[in-house]
Amino acid sequence: MAKDTSAGGRLHVLEMQTQFGVGGITRHVLALRDWMRGQGHRVTLGGTPAAWAGPETEPDFLDLPTKYVSGEGGSLPARLFSVGKSAWLLRRWLKRNRVDLIHAHESAPALVANLARRGLNIPLAVTYHGSEPSRITSFGGIASKADLVITPSHRSAEDLAKIGGVPEAKLKVLGLGVAPPPPDTEAEVAELRRELLGDGERVIITVARLEHQKGIDVLIEAVARMIGDHPGFRFVVAGDGVDEAKLAAMARDRGVETHLRFLGRVNRPHLYLRASDLFLLTSRWEALPFTIVEAFQAGIPAVATACSGVVELIDDEVGAVVPIGDVEAIAAAVTRILGDDRLRLAMAKAALGKSKLDRFDPDWVHRQFEKTYFALAGHG
Repeated sequence: MAKDTSAGGRLHVLEMQTQFGVGGITRHVLALRDWMRGQGHRVTLGGTPAAWAGPETEPDFLDLPTKYVSGEGGSLPARLFSVGKSAWLLRRWLKRNRVDLIHAHESAPALVANLARRGLNIPLAVTYHGSEPSRITSFGGIASKADLVITPSHRSAEDLAKIGGVPEAKLKVLGLGVAPPPPDTEAEVAELRRELLGDGERVIITVARLEHQKGIDVLIEAVARMIGDHPGFRFVVAGDGVDEAKLAAMARDRGVETHLRFLGRVNRPHLYLRASDLFLLTSRWEALPFTIVEAFQAGIPAVATACSGVVELIDDEVGAVVPIGDVEAIAAAVTRILGDDRLRLAMAKAALGKSKLDRFDPDWVHRQFEKTYFALAGHG
């Protein structure tokens, strides 16, 4: 099914995802899709349709029940049925459509793709976008059967090799391109800042989905710890998710609702970042978060928990990295930076400079993916 493209030409790539819902993984896949198509390649999306992609946005979208292969699929027998159905549908499609390679994002589509491609001579790459530490071993078992395992951070690559058992020869670190932010006028930024501040003094922003991974419950505890000594701090969370009602109730129970606002999903996150003084991310796990780079682009320091690639993004010049779940350390880092204007402004300047590095430039990053695709397809 795959043809030799090692000398160049145009590729047909199947980009697979568990489901194309709101989030950083979908953003990465769609940005890569758009860049590859801009170079003349054909890209087909496959997986379970959701908010950001499906048959209504992609005429040749390959609709697969991969969502139900993951934990959302219910009982083990039900999930195994979804594995079989997804693999059968994909194999039938692969026999009818020439593809040069499959790129699966996450373990569920990787499992399905590996079953479906047997005997068809189609290379498979799988990207690890981060997971709970307890899942690294199971991910490694699935990913090891692929031809190439991609991850955006060196720390994640180390985890996959040491914990997941992925052969180092199969591992490749490729970053995530982050598009430059759209322009915002000074008047827009100032108006939003006044609205977010109210009668406060500093705005601390978190941009994240409201779910267990992002540790918003930890953020709430940190807010409760800080506002007694720093009543002028105003915390805002931009994003929505399955835990929204639960987290709002927790904020009320902890008595922080006057200092912490849940904004829901916002259409212009860069505007909110520019209107803030500091970015705060309290995740339990990550690979390489887009949002930290977006904070750098907005020219604000970042405080984040030490999840895999986070430690490759933040150093003492642009913010602070703190232990996962450590409320005291989170509070101390935030208050240290916001309590020293000279330090905060120096970090803001350094963050803006860091955002301009090649490693975050979408064109540079996506070109590395294209080179990797050509090399992998050439082995077909």
